[in-house]
Amino acid sequence: MADPAWDGRSGTAGGATFGAALAELAAEREVSREALARESGLAQETLSGVLAGTQRVGVSALACFAMLLRLRPIEFLQRVQILSLEAYAYGLDPLYFLPEGPTRYDARIYMREINPRHQVPEGDMTRRNATLKVLAEDPLLDARGKFEVELAYLLRAAVQQTGGTL
Repeated sequence: MADPAWDGRSGTAGGATFGAALAELAAEREVSREALARESGLAQETLSGVLAGTQRVGVSALACFAMLLRLRPIEFLQRVQILSLEAYAYGLDPLYFLPEGPTRYDARIYMREINPRHQVPEGDMTRRNATLKVLAEDPLLDARGKFEVELAYLLRAAVQQTGGTL
């Protein structure tokens, strides 16, 4: 991928596809560019560069965007084309965040045989993941911190399968 939506080596998201998807998502959710910049702590010029695909942002900004857009981390990553069909075509297992065992096996059957054209619901996929469950119950982290850690966890797991970029 020449312009990856997520570069695991630098820990940044960006590129034309990411920027366009983020702008479209913000418009769909009726969130202004000013609100995106304010909530993420980015200057308007920086946000304009992100939306144009010329600048990149880290996990903290992604967490702010996801929270402002009222999306769970996995859905946000899918909607901004980080976990895109292209990433799956390059070998990313759509069930990468599920631990090995019966839940993963059942989800694989669901995807393959029962409903192959639709995503497995996020709740079914993440609620049994031990790491995400403990994170959700952590009393020390605030909501933004939990989003940041969950995004970092999911992105790191995905990068392990794709060799560094999504």
